[in-house]
Amino acid sequence: MNTRKRTTWGKWWYKFSRNPLPTVGLFIVCGIVFCALFAPWVAPYPTHAGPYVNYDEANQPPSLVHLFGTDAFGRDILSRVFFAFRSSLLMGMVVLAIVVSVGVTLGLVAGYFKESWLDVLIMRITDIFLSVPSLILALAITSVLKPNLTNAMIAVSVMWWPWYAR
Repeated sequence: MNTRKRTTWGKWWYKFSRNPLPTVGLFIVCGIVFCALFAPWVAPYPTHAGPYVNYDEANQPPSLVHLFGTDAFGRDILSRVFFAFRSSLLMGMVVLAIVVSVGVTLGLVAGYFKESWLDVLIMRITDIFLSVPSLILALAITSVLKPNLTNAMIAVSVMWWPWYAR
């Protein structure tokens, strides 16, 4: 049985690796995840991710010392990008978990109680959310809430769940 699984994975990898674009994409995603997980050790200047100011090195162009250059406060941009990968991946995973679970659950309930008042209620609420442009809805939600990562995740989740419910 174990040999059969290896054979199945081997066949899958053979078919997958024949096309170069998905293979390159997989390596890019794995590289981003690696940089996000090990940012304190991979980043050239890990102290620049937090509160750091060095006006002597402000607004420098890309060079061998700072591969992406520095910002207006003298912080290394590459180091900040590595640490920003963490927030981006966290937001993507949490939003996807919320959106899929809420949307699929509401869609299943509406489908199970088809042609009942509950189906009509869920689908009309879904239609209301779909009728408002997503960006306007997200901006309205973020204008009411404090600007932080949790509220940004809520705003993005609210604008995407109807697509999974539908």
